[in-house]
Amino acid sequence: MEMDEIKYDVFEDGALVNSVSIKKILPCLATKGRIRLSMQLDSSLDGNVIPTLVSKFPPGKVNFIKHKKILTLSDYDRIITFYPSGKITLNNTRDKEEAVEIISGYMGKINESYVESQRGGPVGDDLFQKLSKIGPIAIYNCLPKTNCEKCGEATCLAFAIKLLSGDSKIDQCSPLSESKNKACVESLRDLLGEQLMKTLGWSK
Repeated sequence: MEMDEIKYDVFEDGALVNSVSIKKILPCLATKGRIRLSMQLDSSLDGNVIPTLVSKFPPGKVNFIKHKKILTLSDYDRIITFYPSGKITLNNTRDKEEAVEIISGYMGKINESYVESQRGGPVGDDLFQKLSKIGPIAIYNCLPKTNCEKCGEATCLAFAIKLLSGDSKIDQCSPLSESKNKACVESLRDLLGEQLMKTLGWSK
């Protein structure tokens, strides 16, 4: 349904995005009793803001249309799409309050990405080339392949799949902390890059 604009102030002045407005609420097509929304941030996401934002999420959750700079995430059991204009759409949401709570969390990442992009952070073709090569087998090939189950998964391949989706963190693979597996860590770093290593939970 069309509706009067509802505006929510989330951040204090000084950040790139400070508030979000709900523009439209419609029934969710995927889940009965849920809604889908069109929302608008108070600033556009021009330049490298969205490309920088891409690196803040596990590759398995990201679909990025590079030439249009449109980012779609599969997160919170729903699809969320960010546009350079500052428009955001999301589905499978309980109510407008939940939508604002979810988007508020993303606004923090957007403001971080803005600061990094202003500093000339490392976002470019190298990141997108990496994303195109990252899959569970590529990650598995960088792991110690001990199948030790210390990470909570039965096999290293299962761990690689969970890592890609963000359901596990690199630090959970304790053999990677052993000096004999230093080459594995370097292989992961070559595959993922520093930002994705951090995003996927490598803190060492």
